[in-house]
Amino acid sequence: MKRKRLWIALAVVLAILMIPVPSVLKDGGTKVYTAVLYRIVIWHQLDEDVPGGYRTGTEFEIFPFHFLHSI
Repeated sequence: MKRKRLWIALAVVLAILMIPVPSVLKDGGTKVYTAVLYRIVIWHQLDEDVPGGYRTGTEFEIFPFHFLHSI
């Protein structure tokens, strides 16, 4: 019975660590989803050097590398 409670507690903690906090940057619409275990950046940044005027793309970083630099 104690092992079952332990597994349930671990599953709850892991689920909480994976809940992202969304934010939008004021650079043209870049969206950042940050959780403790990962970070997803969906780029939509104003850039005059790129045809069309916007830098676009997706970036995915996992723990602990997403703490090394900030946007």
